[in-house]
Amino acid sequence: MFRHFSRRLRGASERQVATWLLLAHALIFIVDASTDATISFAPFYSLPVALAAWRLRLPLVVTFVVIATLARVYDYHNLHHETWLLLLYDLLQSAAFYSLIALLAYKVRQTMNRLARHAVIFQRKARQARHARHLDTAIRRAVQADVPAIVRLTVGSNDNGAFNSNVAEAERQAQLSMHFSQGIANGVALRDLWGGGQSMVPIEFWVAELEGQISGYIMVLGLNGDHGPEREMHVLAVDPACRGRGVGRALVDFFCTRYQQRRLVVGCKTNSQMMQMLRRRSFQYHSTSSDYDLMIRG
Repeated sequence: MFRHFSRRLRGASERQVATWLLLAHALIFIVDASTDATISFAPFYSLPVALAAWRLRLPLVVTFVVIATLARVYDYHNLHHETWLLLLYDLLQSAAFYSLIALLAYKVRQTMNRLARHAVIFQRKARQARHARHLDTAIRRAVQADVPAIVRLTVGSNDNGAFNSNVAEAERQAQLSMHFSQGIANGVALRDLWGGGQSMVPIEFWVAELEGQISGYIMVLGLNGDHGPEREMHVLAVDPACRGRGVGRALVDFFCTRYQQRRLVVGCKTNSQMMQMLRRRSFQYHSTSSDYDLMIRG
């Protein structure tokens, strides 16, 4: 019964709540006025006042405090016929009592609302932490046995702004498997430099596993042949069947954490999902080249 009443109260509008509480006040007053002086109904007026403070705005709460105060003093004065001084004292005492009840109910409501908000935030962070831990443990350095899956992801993934169309076309060629195998084995690869020309640079492949299957990967390259501190996330590919499950976000977070002491570079499409993801991780726009924007952090 209490749960049913609680649900009805939470779902009711402010006007409905105010009407119910006024009826409760009236009922208590009628019962109070029809009994003798040996029975005091003053504490029962506290319930409508407390519920008003819990659900209604301040002007209505003040109204219920005034109603409770006047109802209690009216009945008490009719029975005892006090002097005006005692009547004033009784008014002030009753107003203070019901105001305190309203204040306590309001504070409890605020505390419970804060606790509810903190609980929601804590649950969300806990889910994110569990999700991040799951994916962090699933992200590992690629080995030769991963090459077929990496090729499949590269060829099968649509361009989502993580790499440009020229790279995608180049990686669709038949030599993908050989190039990836050599990169994994040797740790270096030939690349086109941002400033023009070609050079051998460091290369690393990292794969993400989801439910025992490779669901995505990133290719990380150096920017020049002198093995400097910069690292570029050259390719990010996610299995279309695994999109929307946080794989791409986890790979980007891994890239930012793994190479956090280095200057990070990513080329992406303008206003793409990748660019938005990078901006949230403190990457700044640097320049535009052909059909991609260069984003840099550090």
